[in-house]
Amino acid sequence: MSLKSPQSPYHDIPPVAAIEDGGPAISPGLVEKPHRYRYDVVQGFFIQNGPEPKHMEFEEMLKRNFGLIDKSPERWDNLRKDVKKLQEDAPEGVLYKVMFLGRHGQGWHNFGASKYGVDPWEDYWTFLNGDGEITWGPDPELTPLGVSQAQAIQKCWKEQLPHNPPISSQEMRWYVSPLTRTGQTMLESWGELLTGVPEVWEDWREIYGSHTCDKRSTRTYIANRFPTFKIEEGFVEEDELWKADDRETDAHMQMRAQRAMDRLFGPDGAKETFISVTSHSAILRNLLAVLHHQPYPLATGEMIPVVVKATRLSPEEMDKQEEFTIHRVRMD
Repeated sequence: MSLKSPQSPYHDIPPVAAIEDGGPAISPGLVEKPHRYRYDVVQGFFIQNGPEPKHMEFEEMLKRNFGLIDKSPERWDNLRKDVKKLQEDAPEGVLYKVMFLGRHGQGWHNFGASKYGVDPWEDYWTFLNGDGEITWGPDPELTPLGVSQAQAIQKCWKEQLPHNPPISSQEMRWYVSPLTRTGQTMLESWGELLTGVPEVWEDWREIYGSHTCDKRSTRTYIANRFPTFKIEEGFVEEDELWKADDRETDAHMQMRAQRAMDRLFGPDGAKETFISVTSHSAILRNLLAVLHHQPYPLATGEMIPVVVKATRLSPEEMDKQEEFTIHRVRMD
């Protein structure tokens, strides 16, 4: 069998979306100008946020309270107080939130990429729906390992309960990508701890185009499969974004990430301080670039907490921003 595909120009550089370890610790850099807010990471709360680069596996972070530097019994209350103080001392137009950014557990496409290796996957297999033994497209589900990875998050949150983590519906809001693997991960990561209504936003989905695993299901399917989720207004029935001869670029993903963040922090956005987003490797890689976070590849099932500072830009500041050209289709 030839492993040459007419669609092979649409491979990812570097490959991250289907790679189980999240790919290399290389940032795409900020290639999309800020829209309404500039975003920055506030260091000093979580190990993952730097300045030291990634040096621990997620299993170790789970043992360390998701990477929270404060190890005291009052750690979560201290985090609340510290973020509240930041907000109280902030000038007008500056907002703070704590975001828990989770990548879905292992999906069948991740299994397929590991089975065949990165180059054969990117050059051939990713454009198919399966290999006759397993199916990875469109919109694959979690593997049994992926389910257990998500459940490890829930287990850790339950272990934190005696220390009063900020996960009630009064303090936290949940968002999720429309793809099946993220919906499953959301439910398995939270279980009965999920007391709010997860909101499905198209902008949280994975890099799209050409690779079959990144084509989403219909709105009807999503609504039936995840009846407790709230699907955003304007969400169309069919996936009109995914095209077989197109692959989204980093610049376009950063445009989506900026748009989602501006919506989240905007006047009609989340009033809660603590935010859970269940999403994907490539879009989260670009979101971290938008946040001016250090490169931090997320393995399947991994979650990274980030304290985010949002500074609203004045019209004059937006006019002075360097212009970036957005190329939607990757042809390399």
